[in-house]
Amino acid sequence: MATIYLYPILVKEAYLDFYGHVNNAMYMTLFEEARWDCLTKKEYGLLRIKETGIGPVILEATLKYRKELKLRDQIVIETEFKPFERKIARIEQRMMRDGELCTTAEFVYGLFDVKERKLVLPTPEWIQIAES
Repeated sequence: MATIYLYPILVKEAYLDFYGHVNNAMYMTLFEEARWDCLTKKEYGLLRIKETGIGPVILEATLKYRKELKLRDQIVIETEFKPFERKIARIEQRMMRDGELCTTAEFVYGLFDVKERKLVLPTPEWIQIAES
């Protein structure tokens, strides 16, 4: 069973739009921040990606907004990596506020070789990341 990583965030003024709730583009930024934190904790952050020349690239994103997030809400982003199916895998993320589901996101990704400029099969390290 995959580990679910938790990333707490306080909703700040800079995240808000004219309506006083989190701007839709900011959701993408916050989800990405949580994914990078998770990868860094798994010892496969940006420095490791630069060393290996292989890293994740988002191919598709689906967000579902269920509950409005407002200023000073304390939220937790849950991140769960799903196993690879050949070159493709998924990451499921959820924004939770006091146990209430506010937003869900599913990201389809693959591993990109920066030298070859193409998707490659997952390395043993990435299979471990997706399965742990």
